[in-house]
Amino acid sequence: MEWIELIGMGLVVVLFLTGSPLAIAFSVGSIVVLTGAMGFPIPNVAQLFFSSINSYSLLAMPFFILAGNLLLRSGGMVPLRDFMAAMVGHWPGGMAVATIIFAAFLGSISGSAAACLAIIGTVMVPILVKSGYDRPFSSGIAVTAAELGMLIPPSLFFIIFGAFNRVSIADLFMGGIGPGVLSAFLMCLVAVFISRRRKYQLSPKASLQVRWQTTVRVIPILLMPVIVLGGIYSGIFSPTQAASISVLYTLIIGFFIYRKLTVSDLTDSLVSTVRLSSMIYLMYIGGDLFGKTLGYIGLPQLISEWVISLELEAISFLIVVELLLLVMGFFFSSIPMVVIVLPLFLPAAMELGIDPVFYGVLSIFCSLIGEITPPMGPQLWIAAPICNERMGAIAREAWPFLGAQVVALFLTTAFPQIAMYLVDLMR
Repeated sequence: MEWIELIGMGLVVVLFLTGSPLAIAFSVGSIVVLTGAMGFPIPNVAQLFFSSINSYSLLAMPFFILAGNLLLRSGGMVPLRDFMAAMVGHWPGGMAVATIIFAAFLGSISGSAAACLAIIGTVMVPILVKSGYDRPFSSGIAVTAAELGMLIPPSLFFIIFGAFNRVSIADLFMGGIGPGVLSAFLMCLVAVFISRRRKYQLSPKASLQVRWQTTVRVIPILLMPVIVLGGIYSGIFSPTQAASISVLYTLIIGFFIYRKLTVSDLTDSLVSTVRLSSMIYLMYIGGDLFGKTLGYIGLPQLISEWVISLELEAISFLIVVELLLLVMGFFFSSIPMVVIVLPLFLPAAMELGIDPVFYGVLSIFCSLIGEITPPMGPQLWIAAPICNERMGAIAREAWPFLGAQVVALFLTTAFPQIAMYLVDLMR
């Protein structure tokens, strides 16, 4: 490695350790290598920034974020909550199960873990506490269940990974359904077991009339994933077009069906969307530059050669990578993981004959688990003020549900058709 490359990598480390935004740290260090070692003209740096995000697929991201923000304010969350409670609230641990199902369904219409957490924390956690569940337990369910929103499509991480690595986003969406549903099912089993053991009280069983009324009220919300995902997989529109349609549909149900959405809510949603999208785009630009730098240094090729020299079977390779990513999740947030770390192992995975869609689903699953593991776990920091509970207490109660997600991860690794059956069916 030449001295200019060492300076560039050193700048990334120094800026990271001094608390600079990761997008800045990656960009500054990468620009030093790109201009000093690769001979890239400095005046063309802005064009390089633009070309990093000049992707039609990436346009889906802000639209899905906006749909999630509008959904939070549309007035449709209360009917969805009442529907879930009426159907399963009387079971042992029924309200906890309803919260997990609620989160899984939100994932199919918002695509954002932060949006799911905001909705669950403000809508479901107070109801769980009122129903007799402990607040730390309720908060632990909220923070882990919210991650289902990034696994069950549409998912922002699938969009970023697919656009960054030229992998079909529609296939990634389809591949996330099986592991997401399996994870939700195992989390429900854990919730029922803990609720029985702690003897949480049961909610009254809803009458048939109440169930019918809640079902009728929730139909507009239930139709949203059918329209969005059905349109994608039937070939009517692309994921990016589906994202814009989800915004239009949310505006319709918010203004004309539930009538809770206001112009002020629309403005706030747009501002929130611009802020989050800008942060992700900047991270994407920095990650793309850093990826080019690592490619110039030859790190992905070295990893591929090292993995091949170990003569690992495909499943052994996946398990090793998953364990590594789970450990890294303790220290890194998920966006840098998806942009920087996951592409490093993709060439080696493809050399071993692993479908890039399967690798993408599993590796993103690992990154999502890292979202909740301390000390870095950004979702824990977000959950604390939303759920009005200490971060340590939330993390303690989240561990059993994280365990369920890890089991779902390794079951999917051992039985690839959990993720790939629908993908192969739709190809």
